[in-house]
This record gives sequence, C-alpha cells and structure tokens, in this order.
Amino acid sequence: MPRRSTPVPPTLRTLRLPELTPGDPSALRAHGTFEALSFTGDDLTGMDLSSVGFTDCSLTDLNTIELELTSARIIDSRLHHLDIPTVSAAYSTLRGVLLEDSRLGVLQCIEGSWGSVHIRNAKVGYVSLRGATVRDVQFTGCVIDELDLTGAQVQRLALDDTEVGTLDVSGATLTDVDLRAVDLPQITGLAHLRGATITDLQLQLLAPAMAAQLGIAVED
Repeated sequence: MPRRSTPVPPTLRTLRLPELTPGDPSALRAHGTFEALSFTGDDLTGMDLSSVGFTDCSLTDLNTIELELTSARIIDSRLHHLDIPTVSAAYSTLRGVLLEDSRLGVLQCIEGSWGSVHIRNAKVGYVSLRGATVRDVQFTGCVIDELDLTGAQVQRLALDDTEVGTLDVSGATLTDVDLRAVDLPQITGLAHLRGATITDLQLQLLAPAMAAQLGIAVED
C-alpha cells in the first residue's frame, strides 16, 4: 500500500449553540456546572473556577487578570474576545471549543485534553500543552510567541496562516501534524518531528539545525 503523502486534517465539529440565557457571574464557583448560559463583560477578578463545567456556553469580554480554570471541563462552548494576561487551565478538558478574536498572555494547559478545538484570530504569548493529549486542533490566523508541546500526544493538528516564534516538540509524539502553512519557527526537539509534514523549503531551512543535532559537519 502506498504511503500517504499528506497529513489527515483535523476534524472540527461545527459549534451550534442553543438559545442562551444570560448568566449570573455571582453564581460562578469552583466545581460548579453551567449549561446554555452566556457570560458577557463580567468581572471575574479573584474568582476560582477550578473544576468548573461549562457546556453549550458563551464567554465574552471577561475582565480578570488571571482566569483560574484548573481541571475545568469546557464542552461545545465559545470563548470570544478575551483579553486576559494568564489563563491557568492545567488538567482541563476542552471539547468542541471555539476560541476566537482573543489576546492572551499565557494559555497554560499542562496535561490537559483537547479535542475538536479551533483557535482563530488570536494572539498568545505562550501556549503550554506540555504532556497534554491533543486531537483535532486547528490554529487559524494566530500569532503565537511560543507553542510548547513537550511530551504531548498530538494527533491531527494544523497551523493555518499562523506565526509561531518557538515550537518545542521535545519528547512529543506527533501524528498528522501539518506545519506547512506556518512561518518556520525556531524548533526545539527536532528529533521528535516525526509525524509532522513540512515543505521542501522548510526542510532546507531546517537542514543546518538538523545537521548540527546529528553531529554532521557540512563543508564545501
């Protein structure tokens, strides 16, 4: 059987929210469960939302310095126009999530689980998916200073019209990871790029770093 030459693209569920009821931010709490609610322009400063559950919800224009979402579950929901310095979401689960038109300083999702997640038109300083399980994820029209996939299990990830300053894939396992449409970043962990697809030009640009890592001297 001939080997596939192109990666399998992410499978993204179309987000169709039901009719939403305005949510009461004072009811938000750690370990709470919230469904079919919209939270818009709410001040969440100092609020702990660890282990919270959002299903079929919309969160827009939230005001806080840090959004605490450790061990949260966010399912079939839209996060829109967020401008937050730090989102702490270690061990969290995101399924069927659209994050768009947002600016985040740090998006920290260590050892989390992402499935069918679309991040669109966002600027993020540091995305940490260290040790995470990442399946069917797409970044579109994004600017990311650093994308950290150290030790992650990544299947069907695409970066479309996206700039990445530094990509770390040390210890990662990649399957169907499409890097062809991204400006070639500084890559850490070149030995773990197996399972990624790049262009001929990207390969030429990476060649010196690959040779150096393999201890190959290149001389005319």
